[in-house]
Amino acid sequence: MDNRIIEGYLIEYLRKAGITLKKAGAVLQLQCPFCKKEGLSAIIPPRCTFVNCFACKAEKKTIFDIVKVHQNLTSDEDVLNYLKGFLKLNITTKKDTELLNEIFRFYKENALEMVVVEKNGKRPIEKDWVNKVHNEIEEWKNWLKDGLNIGIKTGQKSNIVIIDVDIKPIPKEIIALVGDTFTIETSHGFQYYYKYVDDLPKTRINELKLDIETDGGQCVAYPSVVEGVQRKIINQKPIATMPKELHDYLRARVTVPLKSFSEQLKEDIKTENFNLNLLGEGERNVSLIKLGGLLRKDLNIEQTSRVLDILNRHICKNPISSKELNNMVKSLSKYTEFDEKELAHRVLTYLKDVEEAGRSEICSAIMGTNRGEEKRRIDKVLNYLVREQYILKKGHYYCIIKKLNWKDELMDIGVPVKFTVPYFDDIGCFNYEDLIIVGARNKVGKTHISINMIKRLVSQGVTPYLINLEKGGRFAKIALRLGLKEGDFHHSFCANPTQIELEKNAVTIIDWLLIENKAETDLIMKHFIEQLDKQGGFLIIFNQLKEDNSWFAPNMIKQFPALAVRYLYDDENDGTYGKFKVDVIREPKGHIKNFKNWEIPCKYFDETKELKRIDELKGEEKIDIKNNVDVETQQTENNE
Repeated sequence: MDNRIIEGYLIEYLRKAGITLKKAGAVLQLQCPFCKKEGLSAIIPPRCTFVNCFACKAEKKTIFDIVKVHQNLTSDEDVLNYLKGFLKLNITTKKDTELLNEIFRFYKENALEMVVVEKNGKRPIEKDWVNKVHNEIEEWKNWLKDGLNIGIKTGQKSNIVIIDVDIKPIPKEIIALVGDTFTIETSHGFQYYYKYVDDLPKTRINELKLDIETDGGQCVAYPSVVEGVQRKIINQKPIATMPKELHDYLRARVTVPLKSFSEQLKEDIKTENFNLNLLGEGERNVSLIKLGGLLRKDLNIEQTSRVLDILNRHICKNPISSKELNNMVKSLSKYTEFDEKELAHRVLTYLKDVEEAGRSEICSAIMGTNRGEEKRRIDKVLNYLVREQYILKKGHYYCIIKKLNWKDELMDIGVPVKFTVPYFDDIGCFNYEDLIIVGARNKVGKTHISINMIKRLVSQGVTPYLINLEKGGRFAKIALRLGLKEGDFHHSFCANPTQIELEKNAVTIIDWLLIENKAETDLIMKHFIEQLDKQGGFLIIFNQLKEDNSWFAPNMIKQFPALAVRYLYDDENDGTYGKFKVDVIREPKGHIKNFKNWEIPCKYFDETKELKRIDELKGEEKIDIKNNVDVETQQTENNE
């Protein structure tokens, strides 16, 4: 948790703690929380999150200092835990994070299959959630960051049965039977986790106000919030085998009749809720790739994906995630061959030019004849292109398929990046397929900034791609001065932006984008947006500004990116100090509305070629990043 966000709750805390605040112009006056001198000896300067006292000389005392004194606490973490309850803040403390990591490891070790659930509710978001596989901790954490809930599949999928009791206090006859197992408290009762048994159906026993959640079901789990109440873990024990006494007690009260073999078979096929457990983790991935390679000989990519998905869910003891399976299917092109790819490319190019043509026309145009071996080769290529859904056959004619890639999933959209975005991570939320635009005038150091970004990415284990649109290779000297070495990042030259094809799932920096005809700005930006949609990844583009530091084609530039900033010098004759000025931010952090006033002050070190934010410097004057106000100067002005 960023302490600066909590410091913003200073006034709310003082008011709730019963401390009177009086407004005097732009300043708030109050009795000093430390010396408690009679009268209003302390002030809160405008747009500041600290208290100054003239009587006891207390300066820049934040909410952390005040709460420590009032509540006799010693650490910032203790203050955070106190304020979370006192102000009812939806924040995550270090203690919360440690518990969350521990519980997520518990879920993972027990091979529990997770379900993404609507915010503050119990309904799964994905339409085919029963058959979707999500078993990666980082993905679960991303759900929480998006304010969503987490559910756990019950039954054979996760090898558990959950007894969900919807009454408090729990009836004594049930308490005596539940035994010692992993238990979660809900707003209305408790959930008891047990190893899977196959003779208890998913049902409700009304007389006991109790649900048996097994095959085909799911339960919302910790740390989810339902109707404003967070799930709590009250017994962090291993998942136990259901006590015989409880099993018999429930079995005797279940009114749902057991299904016959034929009925169960029909039910399994209908719900797809079964697993043959044929492939263990050690052989799973290689076996699926081999099976996928065989399927691709006769099926297109979509058909192969569907069949592999069925195999993954029903023959693997621990299925891989849906995302991992999709990546596996995409990789199959490396293991499958078609020996007429060059000829297929020529056919596609021809059809793009003429829009549609018959087989004999295609054969004559491409091969120069419509007979013999050439005819056979064209027939083979056309069959391949139709099967792979590159072209469509309409009667005797073939044409290019122009179709949109329609999707109805939500969970694969807007996935947060797994790295810290250089310079801007604390002001905005960034996802894969996002675009950042950084503008600067000529000779204002766009290349220096771009290589500094690469340095910060490399330090996180990311291997970026740098695209230069001007010759000279000056970036290499800067990279070496910053301590980068060969192999840390990839680089290439391209003078025409519309010819740039991004690498798959790569972090790419373009230094810098030259748009000669400014009227084509929207077309060029759309090209990069389409590339991000196709290839994934993350893109940072450096753009030239006018001499007055304004954008060329501003409406076109600023409608596409998740963030658009301009880097400006404080002194036009000295590039030591500068700032990023925020013009557009799609998803700011901290619910800040007036983000256009945000400026991020920086300092450039010519000797090392480093560009650092002012708040990263040690032993130097600190500046309020969000308001770009020198706190010391502001305080002096207020005192005067």
